[in-house]
Amino acid sequence: MKLNDAARVLIGSSPATLVTINRDGSPQLSVVWIVVQRTADGDDELVTAHLSEYQKIRNIRRDPRVAVTFVSTDRSRPFTPYLSIKGTARVEEGGAPELLVELTTALFGPGTNFPPPDAPPGYLTRITIEKVSGVGPWAP
Repeated sequence: MKLNDAARVLIGSSPATLVTINRDGSPQLSVVWIVVQRTADGDDELVTAHLSEYQKIRNIRRDPRVAVTFVSTDRSRPFTPYLSIKGTARVEEGGAPELLVELTTALFGPGTNFPPPDAPPGYLTRITIEKVSGVGPWAP
């Protein structure tokens, strides 16, 4: 699935809430930074980086169903715009420091010193987009 330009701008400017499913079926929520990357077949996918094997990584390995929500800072309407994405995630070993450098430089400028130079390779989570909804110009 391809996201429209408004969705891409929101994703690039706001942290997201990533929801995974705990072993007992309860939701596990994490605030994460996400980028949109193009796949080989031309679709968009969401990608986030993690330096350690946090609960969200263990949950995705067991049950790949995820939901992600981005909330806009636009308060010019009676309803706060938000983008909701449901999808299937997969975990890749390595690549976290490189993506985190890209994210922090784009968001905060050079010299953030994050991640530290000795950061472990970590993990990337890649989310295949299956459904887009919400309130705003990205909603179908």
